[in-house]
Amino acid sequence: MGNRVIDGFYNTERIQKDLAWLSPDEYETAWHAAQTEPTTIPASPTRSR
Repeated sequence: MGNRVIDGFYNTERIQKDLAWLSPDEYETAWHAAQTEPTTIPASPTRSR
C-alpha cells in the first residue's frame, strides 16, 4: 500500500524533456530573455469631435 500512496502523490511525469532539459527556473529565465520589447510605442488614438 505504501508504494501506491507514494506513486499517487508524487509526480512521476518528468517535464525536463519538454523544457529542453533545463530546470523550470532556467527555462523561465530563458523565456523572459527571449521576449522582445516593442521598438516603438503606438500612439494613443485621438478623439475627434
